[in-house]
Amino acid sequence: MELTPTADFDSESREVIARAGLVATSHRPLTQSKGTVILVPGWSGTRAGPADLLVFLASSIARAGWTAIRVEMPARGDSCGAFNDVDLDAMIAATAACTGEESPRFVGLCSGGNVALGASALRNPQSEIRNCGIIAISTLPFQPARTQTFDNRRRWKNLKNYASKALSPNTWARLLKGEINVDRVKKNVSAGEKPASGERNLKDSARDIEKELLDWKGPGLFIWGSGDEEAAPARAHFEKLHAAGMGSREKTVFHTIEGANHNFYSRAWREELARRILDFIER
Repeated sequence: MELTPTADFDSESREVIARAGLVATSHRPLTQSKGTVILVPGWSGTRAGPADLLVFLASSIARAGWTAIRVEMPARGDSCGAFNDVDLDAMIAATAACTGEESPRFVGLCSGGNVALGASALRNPQSEIRNCGIIAISTLPFQPARTQTFDNRRRWKNLKNYASKALSPNTWARLLKGEINVDRVKKNVSAGEKPASGERNLKDSARDIEKELLDWKGPGLFIWGSGDEEAAPARAHFEKLHAAGMGSREKTVFHTIEGANHNFYSRAWREELARRILDFIER
């Protein structure tokens, strides 16, 4: 393992860790650590998270006495790999390999929640993460459970988001500078989650993870924002899985933060999110 020099802050120290092509940032408390929390970003996001959400959460966790590690998935940010060669299963394997000999808690944002759940459901009786705690933020159902209704809802959500951005002069300035990926915008507003004929769906797994999760008995905290249009059906889906056997009966919690959007941009939403995460990992 190769470490950069440590950066010290008032209540934490930070290290950038590089190992086996993956890069992570560790936030360590200045006191004895209570344990490890691994933060997993969304599908194409970096370890900082949207508007540094994961940095905020990691610092909050470290101030409370825990070691927080923000992991960069393969082919994202500073980690090695080719984007189109990395599927959900590769992300799950990379995340599971980050645990070492510890039994950590996971915080996964959006697709990062799917990655964390997939790692926890691995059918390895020797795994230290088999029944670890999972905090899934703004996490959606796994691909096989996503219907045409889901595709339509996501397409409409993207259309409204882009229409709102089109009213900003900054958006037009970025477009003229060539800073906006027009092809990606077209794909987001016209295509669904399902791949075109002959294409591979990188977000799907070779495993039936939702079936495996019925045997996972770890504690779980599932959080969404009511301002996220995909939150209500996603929560209903995971509550149904929980009723069928997923997660600890006594230690699994579902919560919606009023008004919050998918990425919790408001400071107040982030502070509530951090409080609920800390309360969960402390218990």
